[in-house]
Amino acid sequence: MSETLYRKYRPQTFSDLTGQNHIKITLENEIITGKIAHAYLFCGPRGIGKTTSARLFAKAINCANRKPDTAEPCNECDSCREITLGRSLDVMEVDAASHTGVDNVRENIIENARFAPSRLKYKVFIIDEVHMLSTSAFNALLKTLEEPPAHAIFILATTEIHKVPATIISRCQRFDFRKINITDLVERLNRLVAGEGIEVDRKVLERIARESEGCLRDAESLLGQVLALGGGRINLETVSLVLPASDFSLVFTLIKYIALKNASGGVKFINQLVLDGIDLNQFVLDTIDVLRKILLFKVDESLGNLSLEYDEAMERELREVVAKFDTREILSVIEVFLAKKPEIKTSAIPQFPLELGVVELCLGASVKSNDEAIGEIKIPARSRETVYVKKPDSGERPAAPESSPAPGAMPAPKPVFDVGETVGVDLETIKNRWGDVVSKVTDYNASLPISVSLSRPLALEGNLLRLGTNYKFHKDRLTELKNKILLEKVLDEIFCSKILTATDVVKDEAAAAEEAVGAAANNLAAEFGGRVI
Repeated sequence: MSETLYRKYRPQTFSDLTGQNHIKITLENEIITGKIAHAYLFCGPRGIGKTTSARLFAKAINCANRKPDTAEPCNECDSCREITLGRSLDVMEVDAASHTGVDNVRENIIENARFAPSRLKYKVFIIDEVHMLSTSAFNALLKTLEEPPAHAIFILATTEIHKVPATIISRCQRFDFRKINITDLVERLNRLVAGEGIEVDRKVLERIARESEGCLRDAESLLGQVLALGGGRINLETVSLVLPASDFSLVFTLIKYIALKNASGGVKFINQLVLDGIDLNQFVLDTIDVLRKILLFKVDESLGNLSLEYDEAMERELREVVAKFDTREILSVIEVFLAKKPEIKTSAIPQFPLELGVVELCLGASVKSNDEAIGEIKIPARSRETVYVKKPDSGERPAAPESSPAPGAMPAPKPVFDVGETVGVDLETIKNRWGDVVSKVTDYNASLPISVSLSRPLALEGNLLRLGTNYKFHKDRLTELKNKILLEKVLDEIFCSKILTATDVVKDEAAAAEEAVGAAANNLAAEFGGRVI
């Protein structure tokens, strides 16, 4: 049976270790100077070199031919060969996951630690997944860690440091292993491919590195699967048999369609992905990863290194995409993709949730304000004649009011459109039946009625109903495109008229009076050095 890559190419010297330079330098200095601690704690994610580092350390401190000015083992003496083959009686590896009890710790570790090494200078105990030990086992091990024999060295490895008692941690030198970056992973995989004598495209290695999420063992396992496909040269098309088909360049293409508000192009692109056999679930995962990096870039460019790493070409493309969005838009896009991801597996048409999401982002994001949305809507009048609303001139915005309206006063109309024929209902009728509107909205949406009930009709200008509410939160809810369309649908059902809505924050008399009283009280309290709440 052929040996797996991660066993066949397991590092036998510190220079072969991938990443973890902060740990390698410290361990090498301790070995060279002879200042060896009696207990070490290696913690960090799985598959990044904790056990390998422990074996290298055990080999280096026991190497018979190691040169004084280097920490590298010779790998030729009897002790090095025994440790490499796992046959040394003085280097014991204990799996704490299957030896959790205090009796196992007492027999396998504590009793053995009392006796001097049979052949080597140090007796080394490597306890893997040490967090799995029971409380009694930890207590039994604690005494030995406090007063160990001079010839005994303990190396504890764990992926869940929070489960290790503080009393154990305090008696060890702690080393935190980190996930390996994509550049180092690709270099490591490239060396393995060269050793196997198989030609693999660099893009394949980059894809494997991203898929492994910083775990070297996972990357080597995936590479083993890819190499098993055989053939003279392995490219992205071939590797899709092992890894879900996706490509970050495709992700950037879709995000650009969304940035340009090109719903038609986005929908066509999604359907082309399906025809090309792209795994939509993996594609959405990749898209969310890219959007996360874009968000981090928007918040602070220095945060970009907390996410995926790309080559130079992709980094340039990423920066181009970042410039097309503001932070709020990115948040909206991320929310939509997070919501659509679970729907892909349950939808009768897998691409349909993605199509809906793209259309929602492209059309919804283009509506900058309520009045601009009205300016783009074709308004059918009650008569047979169709009335079209005038759009604002391109590049011009309605002038902002010079001062805020007085509390309780209705804001002046914004002359950005011409209303159509007067609807067959008056403002008083709408006010009297506003309770019916709230009840009807409840049939369609469980949360929107709260905002509707806390709003009030202020004026009816042609077929435009102006609403007022005391708080910006409810104004934002009612002007959100889908909620606005729902409310107008309910008004049509109740009053049999095509009524449009525009909502503003307009304090009623009670709210304005309450604010005035509060402000006066605070001003009065300020004179006495206090504050009225």
